Amino acid sequence: MIRMLALTTLYKFIKHGRPSRQQGARAVVTWTLIALNVISWGVVAWLYGLPLFRAHNSYLLLRVGALNGDLLWAGEWWRIITSQFLHVYFAHLVFNMAALLFLGTALERAFGSLRFALLYVISGSIGQVVGVVAAPALVSSGASQAVMGIAGAAAIKLLKQRESGASLIIILLAVVGIQLGLDIVVARTIKAGHWSSLCAGAAIGYMLSRYSKEA
Repeated sequence: MIRMLALTTLYKFIKHGRPSRQQGARAVVTWTLIALNVISWGVVAWLYGLPLFRAHNSYLLLRVGALNGDLLWAGEWWRIITSQFLHVYFAHLVFNMAALLFLGTALERAFGSLRFALLYVISGSIGQVVGVVAAPALVSSGASQAVMGIAGAAAIKLLKQRESGASLIIILLAVVGIQLGLDIVVARTIKAGHWSSLCAGAAIGYMLSRYSKEA
């Protein structure tokens, strides 16, 4: 069910919000992040002899860079970054990469590659840390926190620059709505890592929009 939802969402993204060649050509960081996520999935499958589209055990991912409370308190801070490139479900990877492609190309073009990279890393890292502090026993992995941070920044961009267009609004609502909806259905609550990243991304997006306007 989750796999079909992710693939259906990907189709809608392509139908309503395909980035132009000009946008895509400028989105070096976005494409690099997508490549790193996809390569990480393939490497984990290869290392442990898993079928390419089979779900990865979350505790297995701890061996290659995922995060939980014990490891965070042990000082393995590097996992805050590496955990963002590891996914448990292939459908989760597809959904996150689709969201990153369509929101990321728009924001990287608006903010510039360096600022967009900082937005991704900072908002994603905040979400990972908050998520682990809120639920230290759970394994934290995936790009969802960073994607929610990008969505928060995109929301601010839409509020400040209303000429961004309907396609970005559709994509933004789809990303946030589906992610929070899955939280409620699966976890029966909105995950702390997701709402904190959304808020962090909005704050960073506000600062970047203001700086860009003044520049």
